[in-house]
Amino acid sequence: MGRGIGRKGGEEIRVRGLMQGKRRIRNLGILAHVDAGKTTVTEQMLYLSGSTRAVGNVDKGTSLSDTLDVEKKRGISVRASSLAFSWQDVQINLIDTPGHVDFSAEVERSLRVLDCAVLVLSAVEGIQAQSEPIWDALRAMGIPVVLFINKIDRKGADVAGVFAEMQRAFSPSMVLINGAKNEGFDEAAITELSAVQSDALHEKIAEQDDALLERYLEGEALESSAIDAALAQATRECKVFPVLCGAAKNRAGVEALLDAIIRYFPDAETSIDKPVSGVVFRIDHDERFGRIAGVRLYAGRLQTRDTVHNHTADREEKVAQIKRSATNKYEDAGELTAGDIGFLCGLPDVQIGDILGDPEPVPGGYVLSEPLLSVQVRPLNDADHTALAKALQQLSSEDPHLNFKWYSEERELHVKIMGAIQTEILTAILATRFGIQAEFSDPTVVYRETPAGAGYGADSYTMPKPCWAIVKYLLEPGARGSGIEYHSEVNVDKIKLKFQNEIAASIADALKQGIKGWEVTDLKITLVDGSDHVVHSRPGNFKLATNIALMQGLTATDTILLEPFIAYRITGPEAIGGKVTSDIIEMRGTFEPAEMSEGQFVLQGRFPLATSMDYAIRLSGLAGGKAKMTLGFDGYEECPPGLGVEREYKGISPLDRSKYILLMRGAITLATT
Repeated sequence: MGRGIGRKGGEEIRVRGLMQGKRRIRNLGILAHVDAGKTTVTEQMLYLSGSTRAVGNVDKGTSLSDTLDVEKKRGISVRASSLAFSWQDVQINLIDTPGHVDFSAEVERSLRVLDCAVLVLSAVEGIQAQSEPIWDALRAMGIPVVLFINKIDRKGADVAGVFAEMQRAFSPSMVLINGAKNEGFDEAAITELSAVQSDALHEKIAEQDDALLERYLEGEALESSAIDAALAQATRECKVFPVLCGAAKNRAGVEALLDAIIRYFPDAETSIDKPVSGVVFRIDHDERFGRIAGVRLYAGRLQTRDTVHNHTADREEKVAQIKRSATNKYEDAGELTAGDIGFLCGLPDVQIGDILGDPEPVPGGYVLSEPLLSVQVRPLNDADHTALAKALQQLSSEDPHLNFKWYSEERELHVKIMGAIQTEILTAILATRFGIQAEFSDPTVVYRETPAGAGYGADSYTMPKPCWAIVKYLLEPGARGSGIEYHSEVNVDKIKLKFQNEIAASIADALKQGIKGWEVTDLKITLVDGSDHVVHSRPGNFKLATNIALMQGLTATDTILLEPFIAYRITGPEAIGGKVTSDIIEMRGTFEPAEMSEGQFVLQGRFPLATSMDYAIRLSGLAGGKAKMTLGFDGYEECPPGLGVEREYKGISPLDRSKYILLMRGAITLATT
């Protein structure tokens, strides 16, 4: 990138380029509910830092952080973008994340690599549906946060009201750093705090420092430097959360926000002398470079042509090239060091979530969402079937939540989605990026199944030789949400350890489809008997026998369908409270006693996804747009008899034992075209 020109206070200042050994780094996330203006905030930061000559515009499709054609046309972010720039000699690796709930998987993956975050809210709408789950995730992961109340120039802007809402719903430890004047008008601007606001700020900060608190209580005037130092320390420790306001469209308040990022957030750890440790948080496909892995490095150093151990996959990876995403293109970097984000080429099989090197420094992830809808994808031109399958396979590697399934026997292609907007975006991506016209079926709720009782499943795979695998399993229902529990009571003198390891590795795949066509969960599996053969047992024998035995066991126990439930929080005018509770009962939902305050009600509870998919639209019409609803996945529960959806087994079922054995031995193959 070379030397850049920064803009500060209306004057141009020189800042060093990103590749000249700078070691102060902030990995910063910009997060918000859709349309709060976070991409505009990003574009103004890039301009002020000197990284761009003009401010990108979301509506005109010129924003640098929205690189996909569909993002430019629709004016919404679909994928998280990674951009690097410099401010006050600090390198900022900025990740601009999508705000729409359908693309929250991008937010989920980005959270893992952040040192700090800016949460953007609208001065008009305040806290919105996606704002709360994002806030909860940031708090759960201990990520320091600065909040930015944007759009103070819009009609209806109310900074004081939004700040009070944030203190109630998010945390009482919010501290207002600046104020607004001329709210609701194009001339809106930021201003100094009033005397009352300034006193409140000093008191809140003094509470975090015993020495300052003693001076404050004695009536001593606190110097701004002491207040600022205490605020920075408390912010880094997530004890307080600075709040600034502005109008990003007009650049008002963005420079103050950049300064706050430098003053209040911690630097990334840059321990280059420790063993390599990093995590893959995104996969891209580039026309020139092929498959590219976005990596956050927590320790050590990687250079071009280095070999690094993939801890997750237990294999060695050879780094062919290292790139940096500066603006809207990749640039050669040569090396990636601790604390930084880079893009590695030459790792053809690496997956999102893979840990490279030492796993110890890598933080755990956070589940923000789960795709609960399934759709079938069909090409408009039947000749594109194979090409469509390969395109969906590539998209699924970039977004594992799609969970692409290719049922070649039925010539069916299926993916999981978060919502209807996602199918519109996928249709556009398939057309523009892959040149394939496709259509999506209506979404089906993703059910699961679990054993109705305890029972046994067994198989003796001893013919035609050479083969030998005899297994017997006890299947029992597990606690709701427990997933799959497996253990063996069989000694290694009956089934050798290598074959028992084969069994353990095959369990999850064997339960991808149960006897009602859905993934099986919440069960305990115990290997209670079996044997191998010193001559005839082969790799793969126990996988085959296990698949057959488990399906037979599920047939013996029968299974119960489970359906996904959604936790909701609805706020709206008191006048519609009765109608809302009636709707929830009709949807087979439950609720806690409503909270009433100042003509508003707050109702919390849960309802099945199957009955509530369109309720956000219905609620908006009922309340004239004056109600808010926050939703979150809340687990699976037993589906009442007759209300769920059963599916045929896709492919050749292990219950068709003879044909399944021929398939597993390669004597027959499934059609792929």
